[in-house]
Amino acid sequence: MKAWESIINTAMLGTDKPTPAIADLPEEVALIANVIEASAGLDKEERYLQKAAVIYNYRQSGFVPFQKNDLPANKAPAETRPYCSPEAAGVLNAILGEENDQLLQLWLMQCCKSGQLLLPDVLPVVFEKAQKEMALRKVVIECSGNRGVWLSKMNLMWNWFTTIADEELWQMGTPAQRSEILKSLRLSEPAKALEWLQQTWEQENAAGKLELLKAMKVNSNANDLPWLEGLLNEKGQKVKDEALALLKSISGSSVVKQYQQLLRESVSLKKEKALLGLTTKTSIQIKLPAVVDESIYKSGIEKLSGPKSTVTDENYVVYQLISSVPPAFWEDQFEATPIQIVEYFEKYAPAMVPALANAVAKFGQKNWVPFFLGQNMFYPDFVEMLSGREQEKYLLKALSNDPQNTIAHAIRISDEWGTEFAVAALLKMANWPYEYNRGFFTRYISLVPVGALKHVENITSQQVNLQPTWDKTRNHLINLLDLKQQTLKAFNA
Repeated sequence: MKAWESIINTAMLGTDKPTPAIADLPEEVALIANVIEASAGLDKEERYLQKAAVIYNYRQSGFVPFQKNDLPANKAPAETRPYCSPEAAGVLNAILGEENDQLLQLWLMQCCKSGQLLLPDVLPVVFEKAQKEMALRKVVIECSGNRGVWLSKMNLMWNWFTTIADEELWQMGTPAQRSEILKSLRLSEPAKALEWLQQTWEQENAAGKLELLKAMKVNSNANDLPWLEGLLNEKGQKVKDEALALLKSISGSSVVKQYQQLLRESVSLKKEKALLGLTTKTSIQIKLPAVVDESIYKSGIEKLSGPKSTVTDENYVVYQLISSVPPAFWEDQFEATPIQIVEYFEKYAPAMVPALANAVAKFGQKNWVPFFLGQNMFYPDFVEMLSGREQEKYLLKALSNDPQNTIAHAIRISDEWGTEFAVAALLKMANWPYEYNRGFFTRYISLVPVGALKHVENITSQQVNLQPTWDKTRNHLINLLDLKQQTLKAFNA
């Protein structure tokens, strides 16, 4: 609008300069400007300010959009799946009001599971959520239907809606996308993932190599060994260290074999006759050879236990070696079954039991885990190796001895807690309401089962002065659990 440019110029240069001419004004504004100009009691500054106010408000009222009538029709294809129920839509609106991504993901998963779709009016809001939180994107796409595909093309920021083939994303994607593609492919086709990485390896920079090697931890296996062994000659020290860490996690690698050989020479099970040959005396003998290959220490095994340690340097080295070899090694070394091996260590070398447990977790030997569950020591890595009732029993036992440490490991579980453990954990949390606050339950509400809802109202803090703080947190938790319950009910009615 030329008149507005004149207003700006006059504001900067003064009213001695020409003010907007009537001919430059839209017809509606010109009528009012004529009245202002005809007012004898106004000086030129007042006339200028009044016309500026009128023109400003006229501009704020908006413009008639550009009209183009020959555009082709652009309509979303008809949906083939039903929309969610009004009840489910109401719960979704409440969840969006809470701004809780955990509950939103649960709602979306339930919607997909039931074969239903998001209502059209909420699509832009949900798309914006998924724009910020990548974990939501896949399930948002599944719940959006044909209208979602159609709408996603209206905003370049929603280009993630269009699925790109894995191979194309591997070639053209961002470092984060390529890493995720590699992890995903390692789960289904580990050999193919290795082949892809080998093809592009020389073109990767040092940082890219490091991140992609970390992705290779998924489903690492003996087929990776020849290539990983070759990476020990890489120029970058961090890349070599990561390759070595991978080799140390795979049975049959040269470094694991080296550790096993040293343990054969250092640890033995001795069975000797005693009391005139009527009984057998059993013991575990630990003694490093007089000369140990220095490459052992260069691979990450520390030689000294430290000045304040109560463990001898020799036992410290052996402890690290036991932690670094597959538990099955001891079946040959001791000529015994797994349960016998654990019993031998418990009785004759108790200080080495945690090292054996470390090896069980490191090499994913789930069949060994039950033999450690009767011990008083809590092994956090075993939690996700257990399932169902065994996991809950293990957590409950650890909770009574070390509640905060147990909870810290329990929140790393991907599956929802059992009701018994959840209630027991909440009873402990009530005594630390500043640590387990509203933000904590907002982040981890996916772990707390709806079955705990009927117990939460009766959970109080043992410290009276902390009760008001816990009351606020508890009310927030009840609200979140109620939304979780409504979500499940809406899709399972």
